[in-house]
Amino acid sequence: MGAFHLAQANISTGRWAFDHWRMRGFTSRIDAINDLAQQAPGFVWRPSSDRMTADMQRLGRDPMLEAFNLSVWESVEALWQFAFSGVHLEAVKRTKQWFEPDSVLDVMWWVPAGHRPTTDEGLARLDLIRQNGPTPEGFTFRKRFTPEHPGR
Repeated sequence: MGAFHLAQANISTGRWAFDHWRMRGFTSRIDAINDLAQQAPGFVWRPSSDRMTADMQRLGRDPMLEAFNLSVWESVEALWQFAFSGVHLEAVKRTKQWFEPDSVLDVMWWVPAGHRPTTDEGLARLDLIRQNGPTPEGFTFRKRFTPEHPGR
């Protein structure tokens, strides 16, 4: 086990509430994609969907309109392999159909192995990348930083 793992968070705002019929193509895939992620090579951890929903509500966010995800992976490569293959890739290709294009945002950052980031931490990292672009504290697949510069 390495000294660092890769945390990732993403958020997007639906064009409609998640219980709207136009969002069925997205909502019908959520559980299957989460199950596949948890079985993927290099997957480490993710909070339960119930935990993330409760956290979003506690923070005054609308979990029926904002899709938020948080997970931890062994490496950027492991996350890439999952994110850009299979059922997840099919969903990614349809993002503009379900989500407001300007709302889609993702971030990655290095955490000490064993650390379990919180929803608050994930949202803070998303705010950092929104404000500053990619930095060691929050980066993207296009502009990456190594674990030697974990941004802590």
